[in-house]
Amino acid sequence: MRVTGAERGTTPSGDRYSLLRIEMAQRYRHAVGSADPFYRGLENGVLRATECPDCGSTWFPPRRFCDADLSETTWYDLPGTGRIMAATRVHVPPPFGGIDVPYILASIRLDGVDGGITHRVAASDIPERGTVVAATFSDRQPAHPLLRMAFAVKEEIA
Repeated sequence: MRVTGAERGTTPSGDRYSLLRIEMAQRYRHAVGSADPFYRGLENGVLRATECPDCGSTWFPPRRFCDADLSETTWYDLPGTGRIMAATRVHVPPPFGGIDVPYILASIRLDGVDGGITHRVAASDIPERGTVVAATFSDRQPAHPLLRMAFAVKEEIA
């Protein structure tokens, strides 16, 4: 932690105040545990989901156990495509950084799984509902592994 400056002023009621500008940084290691195959998939440009071997339910984001029968799930690769369910333009940077504003954020129903993700779409215009998108992956090392991924418009709605 370090002080980078100070600000002094007077409130509308005449009270004086002082503010310190402070920079703080944190470093930590976080074990991903049973989600390790998911994060390894991101490193290799693959989206991974889980499936219950007994009832066939599927999950993305992945989960270790089936909520219906408590069976341990198995991993499989997704095709990396999906359809936009809803999208919006965001003008505020996310708290973790790493994304320039404005950006498009969309709820995406992924192919091959009973679930989806809300994530960034690399587009200048807001895609319409039903637009087909595909996951793309960057080689840069971002603030969080999920930021290596964005979706690109593959097929627009006519």
